[in-house]
Amino acid sequence: MDSSSLSQFLENTYLNSAEVKRRRLTLYFISYIGGIIMAVLAAKNLVRGDHFLALWLGLFSFSVFANAALSHIFKNNNIFYYIAGLIVVIMVAVITFTGGYHNTGLHFVYPLILIQIIIVRFRAAMFYVTGTVGVVALIVYHQESIPATYRAEDVSRFLIALGCFITVAFISEYFWHKSRKEMLTDNLEKLRQANSDPLTKVPNRRFLESVYFERAIKNPADYFPLSVVVVDIDYFKKINDNYGHDVGDRVLINIATLMKNAIRATDVVSRTGGEEFLILYPKTTLSMAVKLAEKIRVEIESSPFIEGDIHHPITASFGVATALTDANINATVKLADEHLYEAKGAGRNRVM
Repeated sequence: MDSSSLSQFLENTYLNSAEVKRRRLTLYFISYIGGIIMAVLAAKNLVRGDHFLALWLGLFSFSVFANAALSHIFKNNNIFYYIAGLIVVIMVAVITFTGGYHNTGLHFVYPLILIQIIIVRFRAAMFYVTGTVGVVALIVYHQESIPATYRAEDVSRFLIALGCFITVAFISEYFWHKSRKEMLTDNLEKLRQANSDPLTKVPNRRFLESVYFERAIKNPADYFPLSVVVVDIDYFKKINDNYGHDVGDRVLINIATLMKNAIRATDVVSRTGGEEFLILYPKTTLSMAVKLAEKIRVEIESSPFIEGDIHHPITASFGVATALTDANINATVKLADEHLYEAKGAGRNRVM
């Protein structure tokens, strides 16, 4: 996992989930409050004797509640935001067509249009709003076919005011999204720095414990069986003692790069401290993880550190274990660490 992959992983884990939660809560709030308001208005029109308008308002109230309820059940589906936007189009058309109470229905177009801008994503909202305004204009300029009656001067002023309202709303929404994007980019960079090793640029222990394992527990089908490989560079202290810590750092960078190039796109190489690394193989059995670890061991052994007059052979020891469920991740990491010490005790440069 390189820096860009780490950033993408963190964005999907934290930032995108926060945006999804914000949009979902906005949909719920608007749906339930709006549904209640429409239910009350439906009851009032029913008492007045306007059964046609009461029927439509009741249907809208039911549709809004049903859409919100379904979004609770199917939380990962974005279609309910677009259904809400479509409901608004129909609501605006019916209100404009019937005129509402004493031809005052046009006053409700403003908040309904705003709902489309807020709920539906910015670009899609432009199409929704354009279509809604087109429907309204079509209806008000063909009043001979509708029950409502609007004065010509009221219609022209309404459309001008609506156009100004929409323009201001979109400008505000655009700059809000722009400033939010800049803020999220800044937060993402801070998250990346906090979750990556500054020397090798691979994920660190904090990333494993607070991000990766938590995500694996939430989505076990995507990760288990999860194989863990603990890697320790053999006799690394001699490299620092003989050549200095600067050379030792470059050896760590080379080893990290070699392992990153040797793993699959779904795997993760992390530095957990000093000369120790940890590799995660999601959806990988123990036997397969041993084979993958052996491949990396051979690659490290056949890639000595060469720089100027320095030609130093590098080897590493590996401990492998596999978690079958999310209940034993910590135990699996501990077991892999024990296998690492067994590999060291057996002569190093081997997979156990």
